[in-house]
Amino acid sequence: MSSFSTGKYALAISDRSGMAFPYKEMVREWNGSLVHISEFESKHPQLEPRSHRGDAQSLRNARPDRVEPPVPIVLTDNALQAGPTDSEVITITAPGHGYKVGDVIRIDGSVSFFPQYPEVSHLEDTDIGIAAGHTITAVTSNTFDFNPNDQITAWLNANAISGTTTVYIDMDGVLTEYYQAIATYANSVGLLPFGQDWYNLTPAIEIQSLQQGAIDFANLGKRAEADALVDLVISKNGSWAVLSTGPTYNAIKTAWINARYTGARAPVSMDFATNYDKGPFGGANKLLIDDRTTYIDQFEAAGGKGFKYWESGGIKNFGGRNMSITKIST
Repeated sequence: MSSFSTGKYALAISDRSGMAFPYKEMVREWNGSLVHISEFESKHPQLEPRSHRGDAQSLRNARPDRVEPPVPIVLTDNALQAGPTDSEVITITAPGHGYKVGDVIRIDGSVSFFPQYPEVSHLEDTDIGIAAGHTITAVTSNTFDFNPNDQITAWLNANAISGTTTVYIDMDGVLTEYYQAIATYANSVGLLPFGQDWYNLTPAIEIQSLQQGAIDFANLGKRAEADALVDLVISKNGSWAVLSTGPTYNAIKTAWINARYTGARAPVSMDFATNYDKGPFGGANKLLIDDRTTYIDQFEAAGGKGFKYWESGGIKNFGGRNMSITKIST
């Protein structure tokens, strides 16, 4: 059997161009076409794509992300400071706290020593450390402020029923600048050493000042927060009433209220407790906002519910030992 010729003198016709080329310069493409080497085209890679597995996306032993729990800030012994006289501000010193206005913080483990008298400036550690927390009202890099009375809205929401409850607001120290007047007079006549503020008042000094005519009840200043408090009570309860002590200044106190709260802001009644006892006005569906713990206790013992109103007697540190702060919401 004969073999094939080498074709060294032969020509071949290209399947691509149809031109004649030396036979020995011809090559065969992937599809069987016989073409000149100058015309050769390799098989395109996309005609035979490699198989690829999907890109890996999950991790072995993966764990979901989490929100880091709030870390308490532990404070120093004198971290609590009452704000300016007649304000409702407490400042807490906590360098690098990282809080902002509107954050709600819970205060735990407070050991404070707010004065027992005057009662308007007294705060229990339970008032500071309420579970609902306090809303921050101002910040600096090292301090932040809150208002101990900021829970009064929640208290009214929980207890006031328009048309059913009577909400009493105390007059001296809540609506009027009573303590400023007492302290100013006591300083002027030497009952208080010069420069001492109302933190140094005692019941005896207060009574002696009243007996000497220290207070011009008709012209007492109205506290800066008084109107906002009255408006809040009206918005939650529909009305309000005054409950003060008497009977010595009943007529003057009534005139003071009538001159400053008229129209929609007028109280539905002016009531006066005798013998410094507000217990008889307590009972079911009775609420009292008062600056004195004594009156709150009397009122609640009779079945009513009370809110202890706080007011600063001036800038002063009042402890904070063992206290820690935790942000509970923003």
